[in-house]
Amino acid sequence: MERRAHAIVALAFLALLGIGVVVAGLWMHHGRQPGLIYDVVSPYSVAGLQEQAPVRFKGVRVGEVRSIGLDPRNPRMILVRITVSKGTPVTRATFAELAPQGVTGLSYLSLSDAGTNFAPVHTSTLHPGQIPMHPSFLEVLSRKGESLVNQSNELALRLSATLNASNRRHLAQTIRQLDTASAQLVQLEAALLPTIKALPAVVAATQSTMQESQSMLKNINQLTISATGPLRDVGAAARSIQGLGSSGEKVTETLNYSTLPQLEILTRRLNSTTEALEGLSQSLQRSPQSLLYGAKAPPPGPGERGFHGGGGS
Repeated sequence: MERRAHAIVALAFLALLGIGVVVAGLWMHHGRQPGLIYDVVSPYSVAGLQEQAPVRFKGVRVGEVRSIGLDPRNPRMILVRITVSKGTPVTRATFAELAPQGVTGLSYLSLSDAGTNFAPVHTSTLHPGQIPMHPSFLEVLSRKGESLVNQSNELALRLSATLNASNRRHLAQTIRQLDTASAQLVQLEAALLPTIKALPAVVAATQSTMQESQSMLKNINQLTISATGPLRDVGAAARSIQGLGSSGEKVTETLNYSTLPQLEILTRRLNSTTEALEGLSQSLQRSPQSLLYGAKAPPPGPGERGFHGGGGS
């Protein structure tokens, strides 16, 4: 009887527990807000992403992955159907990326927004809106790594072609020449060492010369200041000489334009008077009586009274 009682109690407990789990599940299912359906279109691999994987928008969980499959219109593309809670700002600038979940090898879907276009993406159950997939960090690193490996191989091939036997001989010769040049530099350093040691004395002498030059410049400056007074006197004298020159120019203009023309007229009159006096003197010498009787009349000409022709008498 006791065993049957324990079995009945155990069965009743299990039944109650099952009913509680079903009720809690139904309550949670009906309490969850219905989400919006979107299709994430990916040309890249979605390895590590599984159904019911979380969907996060900038780190905040907003939904989950419902299904993963190939696009029937383009088998090269992958369609990841997700359910996102209402209020999630899915715009035309929203894109998806795969992000790893720790070290488990699994991934979740991360939604981000570039912030360039805030127009919302319209979606429905029959025609879900599409969100583009961007390459994940591992995808970019893988592609860059492959390109880097290819470049490294090409560099190795070029180095192998460059370092042939002839170039290796030239390289060895260059190294020997560098060794010789290094030895010559050591010798040059040893030869320049005394000169370098003498540089402080030269610098000191240069500083002394500069100080003496500064002192000389100061003396020249004082001499210039002292000579300012005499230079002022010389300037005044120059201005006086300039005034005297101006007066001389005025006197010269007076002589040229006033006095000299009058002297020329007087000289001409004196010459005329002298010529008249000279003629009078000659006339008196020829006939002194003309001073008392006047000048003798000239002989009559043709047609005048008393004119005698050359054929008469």
